[in-house]
Amino acid sequence: MTQAGWYADPYGGGGHRWWDGTKWTEHVNATPAQQPAAPQPQYGVGQAPQYGGPVLHKKRYGVELHADAHSITWARTTIELAKAEYVGYTAVQTRMRGPLNIGSVHTSTDYHFEIGFFPVNEAPGLAFEETGLRANKPPSDWQFLVDLSRTYVEPRLLRQYLAAIEAGQTVEVGKIRINRNGFVGGSVSRGWEGIEGITFDKGWYFVHARGADKPILKIPQQNQNVMLLPQIFDTLKR
Repeated sequence: MTQAGWYADPYGGGGHRWWDGTKWTEHVNATPAQQPAAPQPQYGVGQAPQYGGPVLHKKRYGVELHADAHSITWARTTIELAKAEYVGYTAVQTRMRGPLNIGSVHTSTDYHFEIGFFPVNEAPGLAFEETGLRANKPPSDWQFLVDLSRTYVEPRLLRQYLAAIEAGQTVEVGKIRINRNGFVGGSVSRGWEGIEGITFDKGWYFVHARGADKPILKIPQQNQNVMLLPQIFDTLKR
């Protein structure tokens, strides 16, 4: 969903790190050949002068939408990326039959993005919805917000969760409770020995154990911060 390229290193140091389209790599470049912007100007207008990088600013249905490397504002709610405690985004396809031709069926995709603070629905947060006809070409505004999350929010949250686990704490990520000894989700409780990892398919994250024919747990993509689970599991599995 995100274009591969050089982006501002979320781990610090002032350089740029290569995003391969799915994850951050070990490749760091202090002077990249191209600008380290997540989405390019087709997503928005101009540059954000005080923060740098691309900026999205427009009105949708009379409501202001502003997003840059510092914050996202929607419907008079502003969330700073450096402080947000969760993010979530989904693309859910639905098949609909045309009203005029009984035999015609077309696919629509509902796009959802959210960011904010815990507890959800009580602390400040915002949610953004769009609908598109093709899942392989998401709406540009939704994609812009997802790219901001992957560049500026998710790497920080991942570091914070891993640091807390290393310090002996139990954290909850995507409604899965995790510590150094193992994880608990739904009716599944496992140690890290024998865990293969996590895959994603058709709106679900699947936890796999080595040697098992079927996943031992599936987690819906709607859960906040669930996209961090594959990297967390890869770090902790033995």
